[in-house]
Amino acid sequence: MSESDGESTDPGEVFAAVANEMRFSILRAVWDLTKASDDRAASFARIREAAGVRDSGQFNYHLQELMPRFVARVGEEGYVVTYAGARLVGAVVSGVYTDDGTSVEPRPVGECPNCGGTVEAGYETEQMRIECVDCEVTVTDMPAPPVVAAGHDPEDLPSVYSQYLYTETERVNRGFCPSCSGRIDTTVREPDASEGFEAHLDVVHECRECGARSHSALGAKVLDHPAVIALYYDAGIDVRETPIWELTELFETAGEIVGEDPIRVETTVEVDGEALDLLLDENLDVIEHERRTAPGDSG
Repeated sequence: MSESDGESTDPGEVFAAVANEMRFSILRAVWDLTKASDDRAASFARIREAAGVRDSGQFNYHLQELMPRFVARVGEEGYVVTYAGARLVGAVVSGVYTDDGTSVEPRPVGECPNCGGTVEAGYETEQMRIECVDCEVTVTDMPAPPVVAAGHDPEDLPSVYSQYLYTETERVNRGFCPSCSGRIDTTVREPDASEGFEAHLDVVHECRECGARSHSALGAKVLDHPAVIALYYDAGIDVRETPIWELTELFETAGEIVGEDPIRVETTVEVDGEALDLLLDENLDVIEHERRTAPGDSG
């Protein structure tokens, strides 16, 4: 944690507070009575009834054990779920801590931009994997909660996978770690053949707090920039609705480091005869852009 943060409670103590079936039932009851309804807070009596605890003294003991980390008192109104409590409920509902092995067989989702073969998407061991079955190019292999696969009809999964990828990409682009919400530092380096980055610049995202590291294509860093969105929209392509693996021009964007102190990166995205030149800073944020007709195109 950063120096500005207060002292942290031992994680063992925190998880011990909810390592009890009755306590989680109470936490879920507070959630259902407030977050899942229009009520701001829930009374002692309503929570006890919803949690199914007959003994008032026993209920009060377990409720107090949840406070103030997971449940908080709001004056005379009653009790509410804290941010930590909401994250815990969400994690349980998502299956992160309770799923026994959700898996979805790979299914065709499109054409490979590399070889024209079949791209398949599947889910297993909490990983969402999208790859070409012909040339074995991996589009993505990233963690995802079981609810992403289990909570949707199989025929909807290609769209669900794409939207999840888009959402996580936006999250990283805005500097938030998908694992802990800590601050992410983004850097760029020349391709390293030994790590499989043989053609494009390697964009590295590393969390300052938990140390999680991920890599992405340069195109992913500009995916949600207004000028890029407009370029595609004018070509009749809505990037919000188009599967990420079909945005070939964007993810094949190679880029070039044109400055070292400070770092400057140039890249060009071409779609339907139009080109967008982008200049990025050391954080790979767009600082300049210019649109033009692509070379060799008459209109």
